[in-house]
Amino acid sequence: MVWKQDLAKLKQQLGEAPVPPPPKPVPKPADKPLTPADLNTEDALFLAAMGRRQPRPAPARIPEVQAAPVEPPPPPPDTFAEAVADLKGLKPLVRPAVRPKPTPPSPPPLPAPVLEAPVPLAEPHTAPPPAAETASPPPLPSRPVRFQLAAGMALEVDGLLDLRGHSRQDAIERLKDRLADGLLLGWRSVQVLLGTDPELHGSLLALLESGEAPMITRYAQAPVPMGGAQAWLLYFAPPA
Repeated sequence: MVWKQDLAKLKQQLGEAPVPPPPKPVPKPADKPLTPADLNTEDALFLAAMGRRQPRPAPARIPEVQAAPVEPPPPPPDTFAEAVADLKGLKPLVRPAVRPKPTPPSPPPLPAPVLEAPVPLAEPHTAPPPAAETASPPPLPSRPVRFQLAAGMALEVDGLLDLRGHSRQDAIERLKDRLADGLLLGWRSVQVLLGTDPELHGSLLALLESGEAPMITRYAQAPVPMGGAQAWLLYFAPPA
């Protein structure tokens, strides 16, 4: 092939050309001693550098340093006081003694109670039997109250009884019947006409003062428009 021919020619050309000499080996620098050398050794090195070679002295051998034997650590102290004593500048702590608290004095014993003799109970006092109650007198009949009305006023009444011209006994009986009827009917007032007969007026007032008409609580002379001195107004007790 063509490239093989070119390679053969190139080899022939290279074989005919002079081969250059190999380069001189560069001297290896001497190892620098770990320890400073003495004066003679320094001079020998200086002369060797200037071209005056002298036999190179053997480098000084560094003495081997033997390691100091490692001592085992001391055993730990058994108590806290020994550990504190090993520290420099410190003193073991000494706790002060605890003083016992003084006991308070016991109170003096109380005197024994003195038992008193029981007091004899007094006999119950029996009250004397009540005396026989005396018969109380019957209550007095209630009397109506007389009051005064204005002369010119006219009032309304629930009933009217005209006794003019009747005898005294007949007038009183009629008046009692009319008062009983008015009490049942719930009247509040009744007008009684007596006329000018003084005996009828005296009988009416005697009936009211005797308490035989307890349903009447007040009475008054009739005003002029309702009969004046010839009539009376009677007022019933209010219903309970």
